[in-house]
Amino acid sequence: MTDQEGQTEKTQEQEQGAPIEQIRQLKMRIEDLEKELAQEREKATDYMSRAMRAQADISNVRKRLSQDLALAMRDALKSIVYEQLAVLDSFDRAFSLLPEEFRHFTWVEGVGLIQTQLFSILHRAGITPIEVIKGKQYNPIEHEVVAYEETSNYPEETVTAELQRGYKLQDQVLRPALVKIARTPQAAATGATGTTDNTTETTTTTE
Repeated sequence: MTDQEGQTEKTQEQEQGAPIEQIRQLKMRIEDLEKELAQEREKATDYMSRAMRAQADISNVRKRLSQDLALAMRDALKSIVYEQLAVLDSFDRAFSLLPEEFRHFTWVEGVGLIQTQLFSILHRAGITPIEVIKGKQYNPIEHEVVAYEETSNYPEETVTAELQRGYKLQDQVLRPALVKIARTPQAAATGATGTTDNTTETTTTTE
């Protein structure tokens, strides 16, 4: 083999090996790019997780602030409204003691309109009266017992009278209703008198 032929063969081998080397380098470059892409994806996922956690934290803080604000406003409203209940009590007592012949007077009707207006304002603020029904079992959450009535006309532990109206503020008891409840008449008292006394009232004081 001449030198020229050997040089030609060597050149052909180099030309044949060049594409293989290019492919190998290209493959290595692709692998490097895939690794870099995976790293960037991990970084993006981490950033997204952090952003979502931060957003959740902000949302929780907003909820807590909103709840705290609502509670603070509710407490402030309770203190203001509670004072107005005394005014409603005064209206109730005044009209309960008003003689029937005075109820048609214009000034009495005007006072009644003021009472209605005050109650409407409190009702819009969430104030509702506590229901008290004679003969129904008293509710220790909504009712406060301040008197007992020995009677056979009502079952024991049931309400016989409402002495002062109670109120709720948005389903929370603001002031319980003051009530009188029934007690079974004492047999000893009946035997001593020789007659049946259906109604005897006993009062109790509250502090």
